[in-house]
Amino acid sequence: MVGCGGRMRSTEMTKTTTALFVGAAVILAAPAMAQSAVQAAQPRIVSLSQAVATAETELGARAFDAELDRSGGQLVYEVDLVKAGRPIEAHIDATTGRLIRHTTPTRLRIPFANQDAKAAQGAPRSLSETIELIERSTHGRVTEIGLERAGGRHYYDVELAGAADRDVRVDLMTGAITPVIDD
Repeated sequence: MVGCGGRMRSTEMTKTTTALFVGAAVILAAPAMAQSAVQAAQPRIVSLSQAVATAETELGARAFDAELDRSGGQLVYEVDLVKAGRPIEAHIDATTGRLIRHTTPTRLRIPFANQDAKAAQGAPRSLSETIELIERSTHGRVTEIGLERAGGRHYYDVELAGAADRDVRVDLMTGAITPVIDD
């Protein structure tokens, strides 16, 4: 390794330098490789918009509330809908996007009233269209959305991921998006 005059031979030096660079590259790439392995192990899920569209289409109803949840160890989207003034609760498999089951509860969740059910049915856009509008406008991803009423108007209360504003309100009739200012 050491030649005349205590100097490292050129080929030995090149091999050592190359080994150092390769070692450094492996060390620097390890976190990214580990993250890729973790992401590969996690199931891919369909978008909230896709899940809501499936529920609306398959049940012929209008959705007004949706969120990702776990049911029996399985990732599901819980979607609340209304059809002919009657509530429907649907579970959509978050990994396949298929309708798992639906039920017709005898009562809507409090404080959801009959006038709110009518508002949801008469909305100018479906919930899936509203979610797409929000995601295009905010460059975020809707993680939860629910119909609320305040000041005589209906709006969607929306939680976002990956957007500058994490919570917004969307007017049911106009589609106007307003950031929610934290208290």
